[in-house]
Amino acid sequence: MFTKIHHIAFVVEDIESSMTSFEENYGMELLTRGEMTAQYQIPQEIDVALYQAGDNIVELIEPLSDEGWTYDVLQEQGDGWFHIAFAVDDIRESMAELESRGIRIWDDEPSQGFAWKVVTLEPEDTLVPMQLVEETD
Repeated sequence: MFTKIHHIAFVVEDIESSMTSFEENYGMELLTRGEMTAQYQIPQEIDVALYQAGDNIVELIEPLSDEGWTYDVLQEQGDGWFHIAFAVDDIRESMAELESRGIRIWDDEPSQGFAWKVVTLEPEDTLVPMQLVEETD
């Protein structure tokens, strides 16, 4: 089902200082950055910066409001690990397969990421917070 690790995400309180750290300390180059609406059960505004790390992407996410899963995780744990996303060839087929195995999906429909469709799996049903991603470009 999973074809590779697509991205690893970190939630941060200050995306600007986190970006500076990634660029100055680790020599990473910014792929893209933008504000978007994430679905994570309820719509929430986030600021996202993406960095290439070999064949994978590192995602920094700052919540822009004081509600939703992203904000709650930041308040509970501070800066750090948020989720891992696995690439799949067909997101709807993968959703159906996981649901048939009893793994709940937060999203009824995939939402649009930067250049991919994405759904979030119910964290209670997985070892760690996980997403499925189908690249669209």
